[in-house]
Amino acid sequence: MNTHSDRMTLTLFYGGCFIVYYLVTMLITLFPNYGVLRSDGLLVPVLCLFEFAVIYPLYRFYCQRRTDIPLGYLHPGQTLLFVGALLVLMVAQTQFLQPEGWLIAQSQQGRSSMLMLLLTAVLLAPVFEEVLFRGFLLQGFLLWAPKSRFACTLLTSLLFAAMHTQYVHWETIVALTLFSMLLCYARLRSNSLALPIFLHTLNNLIAILPAWLYA
Repeated sequence: MNTHSDRMTLTLFYGGCFIVYYLVTMLITLFPNYGVLRSDGLLVPVLCLFEFAVIYPLYRFYCQRRTDIPLGYLHPGQTLLFVGALLVLMVAQTQFLQPEGWLIAQSQQGRSSMLMLLLTAVLLAPVFEEVLFRGFLLQGFLLWAPKSRFACTLLTSLLFAAMHTQYVHWETIVALTLFSMLLCYARLRSNSLALPIFLHTLNNLIAILPAWLYA
């Protein structure tokens, strides 16, 4: 990626994917049954389905033309190291995180709605969010500032936290930012998306499974 026009083309693609993701998030509020989805605890699962259906095909389209954001493979030693870092971060978060109302309300809907949330949050959300944030956005920032990895990681992570509008406590926003920075570092160290997707999946499973079991 040497020419200015090539970088502009890729930046437009990355930015366009983010805009599409944002529009999907906003357009679902126009659904005729939006209120029913929300009251039944199905809004987040349905949103995940739509976002996955939009972002993952764009990633497949991208991979047919470029090889700089590969899915890659998990390497045992590296995976164990990052899993340990994730667990330390999750334990540390328990010291300051506040209960989030949307997850409490979700658990009160019953096991079926919690199961839908569990499946979509564990199987779908880690894939399309890693493609979008640790893939397209991080890569786009690095195109213009390849020597400023920390700044690119921080900016990506702030956007990641800001897009999780279901959370209201600032402590959660801080936790999401730190979590994203760990995922960005995993992407950069492994040079692939497999490791951050795995870590994201593990995080969501640990966070939501207890709520489903006791729903």
